[in-house]
Amino acid sequence: MRHYLRLLDQYLEDAFSAILYIYIIAIIFAEVVGRYVFKSSMLFAYETAIYAFIWLSYLSMAAMARNRAHLAVTFLRDMMPRSIQLVLLLLSDVLLIVLASVVVVFIRQPLADAIDFEQMMVGIDLPFWIALLSVPVGWSLVVLRTIQRSIATISDYRNGRALALTTAAAAAN
Repeated sequence: MRHYLRLLDQYLEDAFSAILYIYIIAIIFAEVVGRYVFKSSMLFAYETAIYAFIWLSYLSMAAMARNRAHLAVTFLRDMMPRSIQLVLLLLSDVLLIVLASVVVVFIRQPLADAIDFEQMMVGIDLPFWIALLSVPVGWSLVVLRTIQRSIATISDYRNGRALALTTAAAAAN
């Protein structure tokens, strides 16, 4: 069981992102073929592709948070002593958690309204809250991944390993 939880933890965002990406490619391809070959259109294709892309964006944001791969200017921090680097990394993590928490709190009301008023998507008979749910799910995953990376950063600091080695930095080395 622990093995499956570790796999879920490691590949959750990547697996769902791959599924959504494949769906977007397939539905857009089917729509293009339908329009130009069969002269008909699927009403739901455009809308569901947009909402799938929104879900993909929020899940990718969480995956980037996991790897500390978001855009960052690090040259000044990298010149600082390790203890200051640790403080700056943890400060940025705390600020990201605060931002994510604010977003999750403020999306609750629009999400509740979409459920209460039974808003539906325009092109397909699905509840709109399914699309809107991407916001709190994505930002909640950002909080989880940021806490995980903060713990890993503290562990790296205690064990004398390099701090904040991002995916991009690892590829450059």
